[in-house]
Amino acid sequence: MSSGLQPLGLTPTTRAEAVADDLRRQILGGQIPPGTALRQNDVAAAFSVSPTPVREAFARLQREGLITYEPHRGAVVFIPSVEDLRENYEIRIALEPLATRAAATRLGADGLAELRGLVDEMGRTGDPSAYFALNQRFHDRIYAAAERPNMAKLIAELRDASAAYVRILIDGTPSSPAIAQPEHEAILAALEARAPARAAKAMAEHLRHNESLMEASLSAGARGTTG
Repeated sequence: MSSGLQPLGLTPTTRAEAVADDLRRQILGGQIPPGTALRQNDVAAAFSVSPTPVREAFARLQREGLITYEPHRGAVVFIPSVEDLRENYEIRIALEPLATRAAATRLGADGLAELRGLVDEMGRTGDPSAYFALNQRFHDRIYAAAERPNMAKLIAELRDASAAYVRILIDGTPSSPAIAQPEHEAILAALEARAPARAAKAMAEHLRHNESLMEASLSAGARGTTG
């Protein structure tokens, strides 16, 4: 594996968490490309740990959808497909607008002010990676406000599983932050107006638009690969 892994210089709660955190960062950052085989012994040697925390880290990243297991290859960095994308968004479009509807009646002045600050910051940044980190906080804040912990957990798992698609969107559609900004404004405006149905509709439209952008990037990538 030629991923440029570096030994850990952290003091995490567990070694498995440290390995998972660093592998996640490198996968999402593109240093470890999709399709890369992650050999347990190589990763253990690179991080100067035993194989046990590496197995635990792999299991965690598999639950998040960032790695899969293939016959004769073992752990492999997830390769996004249009079918996976569609299934992920089919479920998210059912859940996230529902959480947004609930949040519209529960967000107080402080929560709305926090969301406004995030949207304004997204509008100012020119760094796509920074934009998507702010985007994550924006969505997380809305779903937490719904006060539906089981739903929030399901949404978080689905969003973690779609992290590979976020990388595709950053790389494949550099204008996507500018496209998404008015959609975030529309979601926030509905929340500020305490209009649950409007907020849910704006969130659903936002997710459908993201899905279409990423599907177009994935399809273009597949065409490029096949010549």
